[in-house]
Amino acid sequence: MKFKFLFVCLIIFASFSLKGQDLTNDKVWDLLLDDVKIRYYYSFKYDALLPRPKFGKELKKIDGQSIKVKGFFLPVDITGNIYVLSYNPMNTCFFCTGDGLQTIIELNVSPEYLRNFKRLRTDNYFEIEGKLKLNNNNSEHLIYIMDEVKFVKLIK
Repeated sequence: MKFKFLFVCLIIFASFSLKGQDLTNDKVWDLLLDDVKIRYYYSFKYDALLPRPKFGKELKKIDGQSIKVKGFFLPVDITGNIYVLSYNPMNTCFFCTGDGLQTIIELNVSPEYLRNFKRLRTDNYFEIEGKLKLNNNNSEHLIYIMDEVKFVKLIK
């Protein structure tokens, strides 16, 4: 009888485990901002210091999972095809204030949602959904990448 009770408790506990869909916006940003340590190494290829993140256990749990997150829209290139979601608006961006790479997410937008993203303006606050990918070895991309990004809603 005790075994059955423990088994049921284990199943209930497992059902409340950390899942991407169940994370609130604040919890997602808390993990992205606080559950990573970034060190820099010198790259001879680029003749520059490049980031090498070390992701924490909780952040690794949501790697590859679908999550929803809100943030500020930042177009990155003049063609309007590369986008970033930022924790902060442009005037307090990671580059200007030194907040760090953990405050931005590279977006790989699903083709059916490209039209929505092309209509956004810098610093529009919006919500997206996509699969989070932690990147600790490709220096040509950001440390956080969201694939299959879907536009959820424009907030302001």
